[in-house]
Amino acid sequence: MTQAPTPTAHPASDALGDVCELDLTQARDRLISARAHQRAKDSTSNRAHVAECRAQIDALLDMYLELRRLRWTATASAGHATAAA
Repeated sequence: MTQAPTPTAHPASDALGDVCELDLTQARDRLISARAHQRAKDSTSNRAHVAECRAQIDALLDMYLELRRLRWTATASAGHATAAA
């Protein structure tokens, strides 16, 4: 019977996940600040700063999802290797 892979402990990727979470928190704080500046004065530069903050968050989320995908792939590969043995 085939079972769905479950994530296992990966200290290196867990540390990267923690860094991603910290980066996302900081990026969120920058976005909040940029949006406050834009509300105070709606200018081209303030709009650009909000867009830049959103792009940074998007890039961080992409990296986080890629990290998760790699963890699941590694877990699934390890599970298939164990089942085949």
